[in-house]
Amino acid sequence: MSDTTKSIMKSAGRFFSGTMLSRISGMVRDMTMAYAFGTQEAISGFLVAFRLSHLLRRIFGEGALQSAFIPQFETLRSEHPATAGLFFRDLAYKLSVLLMLIILLAMSLLGMVWMWGDLDAGNLEIVGLTILLMPSLLFICLFGLNASLLQCEKSYFIPGVAPVAFNVLWAAGVCTLWNLPQERAMQGLTGWVIAACMAQWAMTLPQTWKILHRLKDTQQEKAQQSFEIKKLFSLSPELKGLFKPLLLGILGVAAAQINNALDAIFARYADSEGPALLWYALRIQQLPVALFGVAISGALLPPLTRALKEHDTARFRQFLEFAMRRSVALLLPITAGIFIMGDTCVNLLYGRGDFGAQSTVGTTLCLWGYGIGLLPTCVVLILAPAFYAQKNPRVPATISVVAVGLNVGLNALLISGLGLGAASVAVATSASAWVNCLLLGYFLEDTRFILGRKLGLSLCRVALASTAAILAVIAVDVGVIGHSSVWQILNGEIPNLSQALSVQLWCFFIQGAAFTSAFFAIWSAGPWHRFHKHRLADVSNDTGRVKTIA
Repeated sequence: MSDTTKSIMKSAGRFFSGTMLSRISGMVRDMTMAYAFGTQEAISGFLVAFRLSHLLRRIFGEGALQSAFIPQFETLRSEHPATAGLFFRDLAYKLSVLLMLIILLAMSLLGMVWMWGDLDAGNLEIVGLTILLMPSLLFICLFGLNASLLQCEKSYFIPGVAPVAFNVLWAAGVCTLWNLPQERAMQGLTGWVIAACMAQWAMTLPQTWKILHRLKDTQQEKAQQSFEIKKLFSLSPELKGLFKPLLLGILGVAAAQINNALDAIFARYADSEGPALLWYALRIQQLPVALFGVAISGALLPPLTRALKEHDTARFRQFLEFAMRRSVALLLPITAGIFIMGDTCVNLLYGRGDFGAQSTVGTTLCLWGYGIGLLPTCVVLILAPAFYAQKNPRVPATISVVAVGLNVGLNALLISGLGLGAASVAVATSASAWVNCLLLGYFLEDTRFILGRKLGLSLCRVALASTAAILAVIAVDVGVIGHSSVWQILNGEIPNLSQALSVQLWCFFIQGAAFTSAFFAIWSAGPWHRFHKHRLADVSNDTGRVKTIA
């Protein structure tokens, strides 16, 4: 396989195209939920239960397992493709058994809490919904494992588009249940979510079987030994080699997942509707993260691993610098747009049905809080794979624990200490993302090359263009729309936001046109054009001294 910056962007593009479809369907799903249930306490409780039931998703599905699996699989495949195929099959069997045991244990423990725990009605409902949702963990984690294999084979579209099935079934469940009392509707929705997780996993099965069949066809006699039941409870040398990076990855991801659960609990403590406000805001913030950050990082890890395998440190450095500059160019203007057009976007997406002006303002404040951390969140997704490619997961795991500790402390201070609302949970999350990002950059080898002059020039260029775009939207608000709802929200007022779709679309498109016109006018102006023309040539001609990456 020949890896270049062009091939990385091509892979990211395939991931982007699939993820775009899944995110659009996800947004339709959330719009359906907002219309049917708004931000009432029942839907907030369901969303807390959803987070709790998927607490281990980032450990055994995405995140830790994926980051540990890809370097190990790439190493085995370069030595013997058949061994890599057996490694995946063995891991899938043992992961399934482990997850079923965890699910049964969790359901038993939660069942005892539900039967004998001294809980109020709201918390009792959350425990019951968590029990009902627990089986979905098995399918969401197996989907993550299959997606990792497909990414190693440069098949990015299927993992990106598979969540469409998940979102469609979830939205179908909302449509069939919205006339019921909300407590009964939430119980029925758990069955739809489990079916949605199964459908998402099933989308990856045909391509996964095809890859494994191809690997099996090349097996030598030793690797063709039949599978025996007793092997299900033994560990192969290949699986043992996965343990160290997996355990270190789990340390960081487990802390982050516990933090996510605590975020929902802190938000519920601050406001009974807090978890729903955070959920809707996070869906918008996660759109650019998934489309750009996850797409680039997912396409980046296998080439980084192969570059290190070939001891090509110059190419390793080039890939990272390229990914960083592309991320800054994409995400900084999106961050600016979140702050100046956030309320307009929230009102356009959710502002109808049971989702009133108060819910729009609360969600906007949470979106602003998450927006502060959009750029560092995506940079972390780029820098962390570099450590995993180097088989050095200890650093990102340790830094993740530090960032999570900071996040919990800030939540306690802002909510319990100062009595601020649910939006402070988003602010705390963004602050910890910045700490995570800066520490990863500090400890990454050859940072001075990756975070050098070219990235600084790109940052200045995008910052100036984004500032011009913000000023253009302010001018449109004052001169055309007649008022600035952003200013009203900052002053603690509830703006008069229309729920008429025609008015919502008009406000969005006139602001969007002003933003994009001003941004690209500055982006393509003056001395920047010459820098843009020669930047790739500068990267390829860079022959500066590089430290050896162990």
